[in-house]
Amino acid sequence: MQEFAFELLILFLAVFLDLIFAEPPLFLHPVFWLGKIIGTFEKFFNAIEKRGNAIQFLYGVIANLTVLSFALILVFLPLPQPIQFAWHTYLLFCTISIKSMIQHANRCIKTNFAPAEVQKIVSRDTKKLSKPQLRSAVIESTAENYVDGVFSPLFYFAIFGITGAVIYRAINLCDSMIGYRGRYEFFGKFSARLDDLANFLPARIALFFFEIFKRNAFSYGLKNRVKLNGCTISAMSYVLGVKLEKPGYYLLPGRDPEDQDVIKTLGIFKKLSIIAILFAIAFTTIRIFLLTHIQLIP
Repeated sequence: MQEFAFELLILFLAVFLDLIFAEPPLFLHPVFWLGKIIGTFEKFFNAIEKRGNAIQFLYGVIANLTVLSFALILVFLPLPQPIQFAWHTYLLFCTISIKSMIQHANRCIKTNFAPAEVQKIVSRDTKKLSKPQLRSAVIESTAENYVDGVFSPLFYFAIFGITGAVIYRAINLCDSMIGYRGRYEFFGKFSARLDDLANFLPARIALFFFEIFKRNAFSYGLKNRVKLNGCTISAMSYVLGVKLEKPGYYLLPGRDPEDQDVIKTLGIFKKLSIIAILFAIAFTTIRIFLLTHIQLIP
């Protein structure tokens, strides 16, 4: 029962910290530390790039495994209680991004979707985008972040505890840094496929929640997904009735998005985040109950 109380308290406190502080200072952020590791591998990629696709792929595998190993070290640091409890709470807090996403999107709205501000949350070149395309980029980023920064880490915490949340965040980080086509095609392939695998089930569970806002959002999101796990982007387009576009990659039909659509997206994002938290509470409770029940069986 004590473990059950600890797990739920970690979840509550981590969400509370996120809603109050959004993000810790960069130099204190575990994701920043993990990013430094993958960044080190990037620095030496020039030499590896000349050695063929197979070597590049292997180098990417080693980079990922190194980051994941360090993530495990962070989780299993031999700390006494209550320091370990506080540390695990802090780690979970650092894996979720509810308030920071809302803050980023609000800054985009307040600056009238200045390309430099939108660039902070998307990888595409925002200088070449029209105003509707800039709004689209913010809506897409918010919809995608619901999976990457809210539901998936909470899902893996609910199923596997703090280890699941931290490992997921490490996988997602590697993909965001090197999981691209082009120069990193083979170097980042393992990262991209691992992230696809990690997000496959959470993205589809999250898609069910869009049915609350508009009927048939689930089927539309699956049928029109812009990438393997991009179904929440399609679902958001369907719920809002707006055109979402990443020039040169995909275009979802609808009217041009207005400022009000971005504001509505944030409202949906907040409601979806509450659902994700409730989901995590329920499944954490089920996990601890089952583990406790199995231990009691003679």
